Amino acid sequence: MYLYQIPLRYVKLSEDVAVCATRIVAIMSTAAHQARETIKTEKRNGTLINACGRKPAESAVFLDNGTVIASPLTVNRILGAIERSNAKQVKSIQANETRRLKVYEAIDESPDEENDQEWAEISTDLE
Repeated sequence: MYLYQIPLRYVKLSEDVAVCATRIVAIMSTAAHQARETIKTEKRNGTLINACGRKPAESAVFLDNGTVIASPLTVNRILGAIERSNAKQVKSIQANETRRLKVYEAIDESPDEENDQEWAEISTDLE
């Protein structure tokens, strides 16, 4: 069993909306037909998070729970913000050479039969 420690880093998608960068699954430019259609469908269903206000949508951001956010920022600006958020806490000059995920081994190779305890499973929404 491995325990994962993912640091929370937030990225602004507009003046008033920020999301956790680790929750972003995909970012599509509205130049793509599928992104425009997805934004229209989500808006009709009432499930779109409109971070644009009165500005035109430049990108559609898809989160891991299925949420779609319309952002006035371009894909390149959002990707730049994500990269800067990853590099903020790095003290080295080359942020792209750092590990962004720490893995800890949690297996007891020689369990103590006398003091055996039932450990609760770690629940995640990752499947």
